[in-house]
Amino acid sequence: MQIDLNRIARPLWDLNDTIRKTCIPEKQEYRYAYHMEHIRLVINYAIEINKRLGLPDNSVRYTYIGLGHDLLKEHGLDEKYDLHWNNIKIPMNLNYYVRKNLDILEKFQLDDYFNSDCSLHGLAAGIFMYKEMGIHDECILYPIFFHSCPIMEVYHKLPQYLQNMIDVILLADKLSSNWLRINMLEKDVCCDMDLAVFGPTGKEFNYSIGLVLARLISQSKWDGEQSTLATNEYIRRLNELNPAITKIELGGKQKWPKRNLRLKTWLRPFGK
Repeated sequence: MQIDLNRIARPLWDLNDTIRKTCIPEKQEYRYAYHMEHIRLVINYAIEINKRLGLPDNSVRYTYIGLGHDLLKEHGLDEKYDLHWNNIKIPMNLNYYVRKNLDILEKFQLDDYFNSDCSLHGLAAGIFMYKEMGIHDECILYPIFFHSCPIMEVYHKLPQYLQNMIDVILLADKLSSNWLRINMLEKDVCCDMDLAVFGPTGKEFNYSIGLVLARLISQSKWDGEQSTLATNEYIRRLNELNPAITKIELGGKQKWPKRNLRLKTWLRPFGK
């Protein structure tokens, strides 16, 4: 039976929509458009990557992860608003919200990493999905917690299928944001990740290189201990597959040509 991902996704899509339309100033409307397209592309990329890896279908979980991972992204919130959605108060102060819910992080062995380089918005989003949305599935929550920076001490204790899902989202998240920076925002970036992973025709699949690139891009923003450990782990794995590759460095930022997205559309834009 074919699953209607659009029906499943609607409530969380509407919540993303409500938060961004409330908190983002009209003169910065591009940020709203970017966010909504980003979460849709993360889902599409994740399902495609999962399919190419030959992993069991997790389309529904990837839909929840994609819609939840940046739900509480800092630049989409504004403390001057007292926002409620379906009688749920939307947290605007992430530091306070995460500190108040360390008991939930403890269930996932993450309470000791509150002040690490594990992204605050990822921790907050995972807590929100658990506490407010009633989603307790670790296959949804860990990829949300770790979508920017996996905590390797915890990651290595998880079963392989869960590590796979974390890796898929780690790559999908950066593929989406990178593609939008090139093709929507027209920003200078250090590489075209979609080109590096899928090649010029979309028929290649350079998964391990893509994971390293994703981590290097993240580490360029958060160069802390946990970020370095995570990056080194993905480089080590790539080196095991291909000993000739001992080091990958990001080049300088430049303007990359726009390209049509060859990704299959699994989740449609709502209203289109």
